[in-house]
Amino acid sequence: MLDNFKGALAYQHIKELVVNGNIREAQDDYLQPSSIDLSISGEIYRMRGTYLPKPGEKIRDILRNGILFPVSLNQPLELNGIYLIRLNELLDLPPNVYAMTNNKSSSGRINLQTRLIVNGVSSFDYVPRGYRGELWLEVIPKSFPVLLSYSERLNQMRFFTGDGRLDHEELAKAHERYGFLRGTSNEVLPIAPSSQLGLTMSVDLSSTDIVGFRCTPTSSRVLEYRRRDYNPSEFFEAIPRPADGQLIMRRGEFYIFVTKERIHVPREYAVEMLPYDVSKGEFRSHYAGFFDPGFGFGASGEVLGTPGVLEVYTHDNDFVLRDGQPICQMVYEHLSGIAERYYGDPSLMSNYYEQRGPRLSKHFKMN
Repeated sequence: MLDNFKGALAYQHIKELVVNGNIREAQDDYLQPSSIDLSISGEIYRMRGTYLPKPGEKIRDILRNGILFPVSLNQPLELNGIYLIRLNELLDLPPNVYAMTNNKSSSGRINLQTRLIVNGVSSFDYVPRGYRGELWLEVIPKSFPVLLSYSERLNQMRFFTGDGRLDHEELAKAHERYGFLRGTSNEVLPIAPSSQLGLTMSVDLSSTDIVGFRCTPTSSRVLEYRRRDYNPSEFFEAIPRPADGQLIMRRGEFYIFVTKERIHVPREYAVEMLPYDVSKGEFRSHYAGFFDPGFGFGASGEVLGTPGVLEVYTHDNDFVLRDGQPICQMVYEHLSGIAERYYGDPSLMSNYYEQRGPRLSKHFKMN
């Protein structure tokens, strides 16, 4: 497949993988513009801890000694419990194709940590070229217990034939053509110099009356994943705009913020939000790191940018976050073609197509 191309696969080429049997047990509506959703089965185990396979070791070998007890889908996953769930999909990848995974936005925005593991690979969220076999998902509720249902889609997989990330020169040329980074009045913004690849985006603590949401870990309430009608105040505390443009993020708490800038992703590109450089702050800036072609762009450029929502939690220390502080890098990648489907496509469920301020997951009723 695409022997002379290096980069990420677009919708039509992922669909070829499904048709050719390289991805099995996947439903048609799981295909996204540059990724595929993965769904959970009913085979779930509460684990003694986090495990990564040794080279050549199968996940089912780990299960022999790593299971505390099997779990039914009618039992909520406990706060900070470590669970291993078999996914319904199976892979038989071509020899030149590898894959990577990440949380979907809706699981990331409730602080439900998901990490893929596969047979014989001592790394999370990575599937090597030519992999054949089962897929397993480590799932850890980090803010509150969560009740799942069969075939819920918690994470997503993208496929690659090589590293197609735009370097600084390529990014500058493409930005001049498309205007990847936009301001609140749709104006094209200059790219700030950076030692990292991609565009730097900053946190917005000043543009709206409510600048974010805070969640303190608790076992006193359970989120049922299939529901869509929760009142935000049942799980999150709204954060009003700080008068001095700064707020203190407390250790162990989870936050939802939004970027000050808007991002514009034409249909021949996809974007990954890179893990934030920890030398610039003791926090992680996101779970859901994939931005599909068409995000903030639409079918043909009619959308002039959409802000990115950030899922943030602190590591070891309280951290003072200030308005306009750089918080993430958006790295553009070449796609294998202009994606036949795009984010916001009427045929797809694009839950966050029109997000503007800080936005909670689809489980909550938002004004």
